[in-house]
Amino acid sequence: MKKIVYFIMAGGEGMRLWPMSRSHFPKQLHPLLGDRSLLQQSIQRVAKISSSRDILIGTRDDLNFSIREQWKELKMTSSPWLILEPLSRNTAPAIALAVLACRERYGEDCIVVTLAADHMIKNQKRFQEAIKTGIAAAERGSIVTFGIVPAYPETGYGYIKSGKKTGKDVFEVSQFKEKPTAEVAVKYVKSGNYLWNSGMFIFDTKVMADNLGRFAPEVWKISQKVWKQKKDRQGSVGFDKQLFAALPNVSIDYAVMEKAPRCAVIKADIGWCDVGCWHMVHEMSAKDKDGNVLSGDVCCVDTKNSFIKSEKRFVAAVGVHDLIIIDTPDALLISDKERSQDVKTVVNQLNARQSLLTKFHTTVYRPWGNYTVLEEGPGYKIKRVVVKPKQQLSLQKHIFRSEHWVVVSGKARIISGPNSILLKANESLFIPKGHTHRISNPYRQEVVIIEVQTGSLISEDDIVRFEDIYHRG
Repeated sequence: MKKIVYFIMAGGEGMRLWPMSRSHFPKQLHPLLGDRSLLQQSIQRVAKISSSRDILIGTRDDLNFSIREQWKELKMTSSPWLILEPLSRNTAPAIALAVLACRERYGEDCIVVTLAADHMIKNQKRFQEAIKTGIAAAERGSIVTFGIVPAYPETGYGYIKSGKKTGKDVFEVSQFKEKPTAEVAVKYVKSGNYLWNSGMFIFDTKVMADNLGRFAPEVWKISQKVWKQKKDRQGSVGFDKQLFAALPNVSIDYAVMEKAPRCAVIKADIGWCDVGCWHMVHEMSAKDKDGNVLSGDVCCVDTKNSFIKSEKRFVAAVGVHDLIIIDTPDALLISDKERSQDVKTVVNQLNARQSLLTKFHTTVYRPWGNYTVLEEGPGYKIKRVVVKPKQQLSLQKHIFRSEHWVVVSGKARIISGPNSILLKANESLFIPKGHTHRISNPYRQEVVIIEVQTGSLISEDDIVRFEDIYHRG
């Protein structure tokens, strides 16, 4: 039997779950359903049937350290194996690179089970059985996809029309269908021949490589070129941004699945959900007697069938029904539950205004820790900076701003020009603009610093790095 590799795709932005999901800390990194993030739950689901060494994660380069941190929290027995994309290029290039990664690591062709980091699967036993069935079909030369038995006429998913039955719960793929109208979705569900397209696949790497070369030659050719010039990143793989940009932005469904001669679909009733919008989060969550899902400091009066989440402030809801209310420190979303797919329209408008509200939270995670913007205005910004034990920021300077630091807790070793200074709780230091500096925490306790920035330009782009252990530009 060939080596089985589980490839988890975790590079999406999840903008229909804004304002909680932002591009630099997207939905798969949040604990939306349970105590662990969606990505961590996906890893745990696979780790029950696989060695951690055989779990490959495809993601964006800017999520590298956040994913490594979440992997570490799970206490996995091996280091994470990551494909780090400098740009998002959809699922066809991601799968092509996964094929090349598997071939290089194991020196031969493998069976790859491709999953998504933002899916929920309630029935673990049926999920494992479906994977076994899919692996057997893939070993016979089919590219296998999972079709989910529809629970209702959903218009937000693509559909697969099943054809001739070839095994237990296995059918030939007759047709792939785009997201339907409500009327068409009803017909699909009533027919019994249509399944939701889950976006999960199983294939032999040789079969996928042959089909990519035949039906998506540009994707396959450029992927091989990009792979040959890859960069080692702590045992994982990174790529040159300029080379990577030449990859076509195309899905595996369009590039291969709709054209390949041997595609099979498994009829899977596994309690599956694509956590794609707030309505689905509400549907998948445990509810109170009034059908509400409440998180944070929330009070409800005559409120029903609503999802209300507050990260910081007290939120009161009186006499409202079927609403989504998400309150974060810098953005508030109020939506009709049935319109939660349209949150993407808000995100598009924010992007048109070049707003940072779609990119960062008030708390921004870095490989050395995190910072939270407490307040900002013309010519100033106040941050709470947390540096993890044994970590350090880059040696850097700023052209347009000065910084004043006050240590709240812990101890920090500060490089300030030619000097090395130990800064303890209740002690402070001023860093003039143009002055080389670095914050280090060589100790076992995290250090918390209040940072006040002042100057003519307050921007995260105003950093000139000289040394950086995380190899950022």
